[in-house]
Amino acid sequence: MRAFLVLLHRYIGLATAIFLLLAGVTGSILAFNHELDEWLNPQFYAASAQGSRLPPGELVDAVQSAHPKLQVWYMEYPSEAGHTALLAMVPRNDPSTGKPFDERNQVFYLDPVSAEQKGQRYWGECCFQRENFVPFILEFHYNLTLPGNWGLLLMGLVAIAWVIDCFVALWLTLPRGKPFWKKWSKAWKVKGGHAYRLNFDLHRAGGLWLWLLLLPIAVSSVAMNLPSQVFKPAVSLFSPIEPSVYEARGRMPTSELGVTKLSYQKAYERALQEGKRLGLTAAIGELYYSFEYNFYGAGFGQHDTEAHGKSWLFFHGTDGRLLGQEIAGQGTLGEQFYRLQLPIHGGRIIGVTGQVMIALLGILIAGLSGTGVYIWWRKWQARRISKVRKAV
Repeated sequence: MRAFLVLLHRYIGLATAIFLLLAGVTGSILAFNHELDEWLNPQFYAASAQGSRLPPGELVDAVQSAHPKLQVWYMEYPSEAGHTALLAMVPRNDPSTGKPFDERNQVFYLDPVSAEQKGQRYWGECCFQRENFVPFILEFHYNLTLPGNWGLLLMGLVAIAWVIDCFVALWLTLPRGKPFWKKWSKAWKVKGGHAYRLNFDLHRAGGLWLWLLLLPIAVSSVAMNLPSQVFKPAVSLFSPIEPSVYEARGRMPTSELGVTKLSYQKAYERALQEGKRLGLTAAIGELYYSFEYNFYGAGFGQHDTEAHGKSWLFFHGTDGRLLGQEIAGQGTLGEQFYRLQLPIHGGRIIGVTGQVMIALLGILIAGLSGTGVYIWWRKWQARRISKVRKAV
């Protein structure tokens, strides 16, 4: 059994090493992604006009009038004074062809008081210019910038392998024979010495000391990459999770989805009304529309600052009726657990302290991957030399 687990740990580690190294480094950067992007690109975020903010619908109308071949699908509506609104746009369909205009996805930053455009960029563009750095790292972290859903699926499979390997690696540290605790205590120590011994100790002890942090990050990676395919079905074995509005409407025939009649402003007003009824006190910070499934989503709170996950309300794009709600701290235990995965993954579940921990943990994950590959390489070299000597 132990020999099999050693092989399993070896080959899972080798198969996932480069992905975890890249995810660790990029995840470390993204622990403060919003703060970093605002520091790199202050011109996108500073709004100088004085007065009352325009309603969200007027900002949407303003940017769509200026860019008639594009349409807004997502916006961040600021509650902070002097902060711009973000509006993300995708190509409209050309009425003459029925196909999207030849335009790239773009993000615009508008002064919420005057609707003046403060900045514009192509989201996810490569690579390391100030305006592209954080969006590119964000896309690369989640899907390696691969087309379609291939990146999400690949990183989801890596995350599943990582979860399995967390338990395999823990088992391999357990000693054979007694006294158990005295022998196991050696696995928690770094004795040092020559390069191989130092790397082996760092790999084993580092994995043990960080295990209770690594496992939640691995699990949350599965939740974020394969929510409906793997995470929700697995959690539903213990506590039910209702399908999301996106999932439920994705199963409906197109003919039953209806047509768009509700504007962004009407959706915003419906969200205010329902939020008040439900006792949601945070301001609406996000609003998006699903062109594919004809519904609006309204998120209460700013960025990813809500420790227990953001609350969301969803409205039909034709008549504005409430389709569903995901309220932080409410629902079944399975639903609450699922909504905690994003705050856990970004560390924001415990505020700035958590963000710092995630930033450090990302580097340590990369280090564990590197030491694991080094250990394999040294053992492979030793086996090769042994075979040569036997042949001679």
